[in-house]
Amino acid sequence: MILPKRFIPLLIMLGFIAILIITPLVATLFGVPIVAMDDSYISRASFDFYTLAHLLWGVAIFVVAFTIGFISKNRSGNPNAPLKPPGFDRLVIYWLITLAIAAIWEILENSLLIFVGMKIEYDSAANIITDMTIWGIGGLASWYMTDIMFLSNKIIRAYYIYGIISLLSGLLLFIVFGFITTNF
Repeated sequence: MILPKRFIPLLIMLGFIAILIITPLVATLFGVPIVAMDDSYISRASFDFYTLAHLLWGVAIFVVAFTIGFISKNRSGNPNAPLKPPGFDRLVIYWLITLAIAAIWEILENSLLIFVGMKIEYDSAANIITDMTIWGIGGLASWYMTDIMFLSNKIIRAYYIYGIISLLSGLLLFIVFGFITTNF
């Protein structure tokens, strides 16, 4: 049985979720906390309140990469020309761009930001792995929703509603977890 290409991001997401389960469990063997419950464990624990920001950045970077690619691919000068839906290979490229930017961010965060004094402590290996995995999951969710959007014109409105709800709930959770982490 051949699996449709639109299910590939979901399969990759399952692999990334497995990484999110395994990484903190292995890290606890080395004394790394799973969740930062106060600000002294931020950057050391596998998950801290910045984890939600990484998820939102994964969603956002994929959407920006997709939008730039989609506009450039459909730029014809004829406003009545039909839109060309994104191919599977293009969606993979946009997701890989999301992962590359996640890697670049982690390198900058743990080198340049420490060098200029904006960050005090290096991230633990578990924190870096979970941060990049979360970026990837955010990109995969956007990939899947983008793919669904092009399967049916009826779902386009739902795609934007999903995006707005994801952004608002992510920001709300980020604020709540940030408050809990830094004030208790």
